[in-house]
Amino acid sequence: MRAIALGIVLLILAMPVASVHSQDASAKSDEANREGADTEKSRKEVLLREIVVTATRMEVSKEEVPASVDVITSFDLNTTFDSNLTRVLKKNSTVDVIDYPGVLSGVSIRGFRPEFSGITKHYLVLIDGRPAGATNIATIMKGNVERIEILKGPASSLYGGEAMGGVINVITKKSRGKIKTELSAGGGSFDTLLGSIKSGGSLTDRLNFDFSVYTKRQLDDFEMGNGETRHNTTYRETHSSIRFGYDLSSDWSVEFKSDWYAGRNIEAPNALFYGDTKPSKKDIDRYGGDLTLAGRWLNNDIKFVFYAAHEESDYTKKYQGQAPYRSYANDIDWLGTQLQNTFNLGNHDITVGLDYQDIDVDSKSWRSDGSRKAPYSPNNERQNVGVFGDAFLRFFDDRVILNGGVRYDWYEVETKETPYKTDFHPGSETFDQISPRMGVKFFVTGDRSLQLHGTVGRAFVPPKADQMAGYSEREVQGTVMVLKGNPDLEPEKSVTWDVGITYQRRDWGLRTDITYFDTSVDDKITRVKLSDTLTTYENAIDATIRGIELEVSWDAGSFFNLGRTIEFFVNASHLFKAEEDLPDSGPSDIHNVAHWKVNAGIQYDDGTIFSRLLARYMGKRKDYDWYSPGYPVITYDDFLTFDLTVGLRLFGRHEVTLNIENLTDEYYYEKPEFPLPGRAFYLTYTLKF
Repeated sequence: MRAIALGIVLLILAMPVASVHSQDASAKSDEANREGADTEKSRKEVLLREIVVTATRMEVSKEEVPASVDVITSFDLNTTFDSNLTRVLKKNSTVDVIDYPGVLSGVSIRGFRPEFSGITKHYLVLIDGRPAGATNIATIMKGNVERIEILKGPASSLYGGEAMGGVINVITKKSRGKIKTELSAGGGSFDTLLGSIKSGGSLTDRLNFDFSVYTKRQLDDFEMGNGETRHNTTYRETHSSIRFGYDLSSDWSVEFKSDWYAGRNIEAPNALFYGDTKPSKKDIDRYGGDLTLAGRWLNNDIKFVFYAAHEESDYTKKYQGQAPYRSYANDIDWLGTQLQNTFNLGNHDITVGLDYQDIDVDSKSWRSDGSRKAPYSPNNERQNVGVFGDAFLRFFDDRVILNGGVRYDWYEVETKETPYKTDFHPGSETFDQISPRMGVKFFVTGDRSLQLHGTVGRAFVPPKADQMAGYSEREVQGTVMVLKGNPDLEPEKSVTWDVGITYQRRDWGLRTDITYFDTSVDDKITRVKLSDTLTTYENAIDATIRGIELEVSWDAGSFFNLGRTIEFFVNASHLFKAEEDLPDSGPSDIHNVAHWKVNAGIQYDDGTIFSRLLARYMGKRKDYDWYSPGYPVITYDDFLTFDLTVGLRLFGRHEVTLNIENLTDEYYYEKPEFPLPGRAFYLTYTLKF
């Protein structure tokens, strides 16, 4: 309650002296993204005023932000065949990935281990600035998305827990003006069928909307790069979204939006170790939405968001030699509010705000005979109240920019009575945390071509309920392996600093940036083997992650004034060190993390023909061999894949796109024992009106 009271006081004090820049910038951004014959002109306009919101929770020019921010643009989205968020991210940003066949995946930013389940991770996913309400980000689709921002580095000063490695913010479309509609249909390899409808624009002078439906059916099992069929890999999925915005006045607007994902008969093949003997099937539903009231009052930019989300999964085991049976189900509910106010003092912007969130997790498990048993993780609930302030200060004719903030968080983590679970005692724990952050951007030259930037910040991640109180047994080749929780865990804490240099010339179509980062983690939570048969979680002594990030893009079309885009690009990350110092065993590489990650390629767009060739390289990684007694550490292979997109626009209404995924038919996997599809062809036709 102290945090709530403090937040209300801060907001009241901030109200008398604010001004707003967002509506004009947003309108310009929408205009710049219109398709048509002026593709190159629009592209240049977008680059001149590229706006980001994730780094400050307000609209700011990307050029002025001290932190490292990747932006996946609408062109990137349109030339990436995959629709789910994980696969869009891995092909457009240097993230580490765990990606299983069967709609289950997760990522990580800046060297933390990728995570694909649970409500607590080392990265945070947002939809338009509010928590996405998804533990499995493979259920977040790109159909209604305008762009995606990836903030690299700690952001607990703005968003609280989880934002230790960075933040992924999915920005949805907000169409105005003439109503535009797209109808798409297509298909391809593995008996895949695709279809989508998108529409958006203004219904009246005050009422606007966006609507989308996407469906995919993979009716046949996919082939791997070695030519063999991976059985039990079919699935069906549908995603829909709706948004309505209404201008209450010239200063105030209200917006409602919602999206729904439904995955049905999703086959999961299990590890290669088991052959075809232990597949499973699942159904997934995720739906969420928010109601936003935003506007100006007494020259203050005020925003209030109420959001809710629900995710549920239902698993069925189809093990050889026994009848299929329902094995596991979970339900997760998110409920929260955000209240923030932005004001300025001369050339300086200040944002203060208050966040509240409640997450409730309920799990159930069954035996093969249909009887209930205790789930691995107890039912649990997490409540959080956070109060933050962030300042964006400009000095010396905007040549020096300081961006700093601080946030206070209060948490309560509670494990609850869980039917059939008797191997733990329900309890709760409260803790609070203060997270500061500071950044600086210096424009060395008057034309802003040469820039220096740096940030430093603290972040934290609370322990998960299953890490504190979970218990499970698993038989591997006749040996019973036990994983149990540790009730004495402490939150993880980190300090990260980075420095970088940017050189850009818009008249050359050139942008380069190189950033060095260093992260030190205390009390890092990791799995630890107590014996060859017993594994638990402990706060490691520390962890250290150091590396560089490189971004280079050059548009030859802009350089030679060709009136079209011919852009060469490289986005790379190299880790010099990614180690955790485990108790009793010393330094160990962080698992499922590649020391080299590179996305590179060329893209072309002249308004009629568009294309992109993407090369993606992932270096070697380490993991436990979960299919051998004692779980020995293994190093698994690096890989290089290529994807090609070629599209043709005809008569302003018709568009035909050919996608070739995994062009060289590489046999590869993001996680050992779970190879992904080999070469695949997809053809899509789109009608626009």
